[in-house]
Amino acid sequence: MIPTEKLGAACFLENLQLYVNQQTDPEKFNLYNGLRGMSETIEHLNGRVQELETLLSSINRKIDNLPQR
Repeated sequence: MIPTEKLGAACFLENLQLYVNQQTDPEKFNLYNGLRGMSETIEHLNGRVQELETLLSSINRKIDNLPQR
């Protein structure tokens, strides 16, 4: 089973492979290829946002645990 965050890119790649001929339909090829690339970029950005959220939570816990003056 494909993880949800990878589903978009997988679907666009499948459409690209099954329904598009780069030589006879370059516009549709570029569309599906671009959508696949955009999905991969969004997937990557989503991963980075999750990393930043984890880091921010860690920093907040450390700040909360600092001794009060």
